[in-house]
Parts: sequence; C-alpha cells; structure tokens
Amino acid sequence: MTVSEQFLSIAALIASGVIGAACIDLVRTFSHYAPPKSLWRKGYIIFELSTWILLGIGTFLLLMIVRDGEWHFVDFLSQLAGFCLYQLCLQGIFRFIGRMIDRLVIQPIFFMWHLLTSLIRQIIRLIVAIFKIITFPIAFVVKKIKKLTLKK
Repeated sequence: MTVSEQFLSIAALIASGVIGAACIDLVRTFSHYAPPKSLWRKGYIIFELSTWILLGIGTFLLLMIVRDGEWHFVDFLSQLAGFCLYQLCLQGIFRFIGRMIDRLVIQPIFFMWHLLTSLIRQIIRLIVAIFKIITFPIAFVVKKIKKLTLKK
C-alpha cells in the first residue's frame, strides 16, 4: 500500500469518525429535546445502542472498501481523532447547519402540513354544519312524529 493510499484511508476513517460523532450527537440532541413521556426519551438507550451498532457496521463496510477488510490500530486512532475533531472544532458548525436546516426546511414543512390539516378540518366542519342545517327541519318533523306516535 502506497503512502498516498494510506493517507486516503486514514482521511476516510477520520471523516467516518466525524460523521459517527455527528450521528451520536444528533441522537443525544433528539433525546434531550424530546417530550418526557415520548417513546424517543423512554427508549433512549435502545436508540443510542442501535446507532452505535449501525456505525460499527458502517465502519466495517468502510474498512472493506478502503483496506480490503484489514484492520490496524491506526484505523482506531483515526476514528478517535475524527471523534475528537468533531467535539473540539466541528460541533458548533454542525449544530448551526442543523438549526438552519430545521428553520429553513423542516419547520416550513411542518407549518404547511399543519395549515393543510387545519384547512381540511375546517372544510369538514363546514360541510357537517351545512348538512345539519339542511337536515334540521326534517329531523324536527321526525321527532314530532315520534312523540305523537308514542302518545297514542
């Protein structure tokens, strides 16, 4: 393996360490801001454990692609360096980007969904109210007829 191939494999593992740390940070952030009785908060350990397992599988697949499945201690140190790089330098940037995506993409989608559902709900209420107004005289007559038949 040439020096440039080793450098690229170490750079790939550092990048996977940064991505892994970002994924774990995302899971922990979601669980921290989740409502206290939500499934996400109650099953936090399961979610984080499954995230770690998926990251381990992803790392193994990356090693299969980059180094044909060979594992060296340098690979562990490279991923650890990626985790540390994320924690020390990149966490603020990633969180800022996440907040921007939330504000510019996710919240408008939720707003449009809420607006659409409330509009549909109001249309259904209007249809039901119109139906009640139309059927009120018929229902009134039917009730009077029932009362007359019960009195006899």
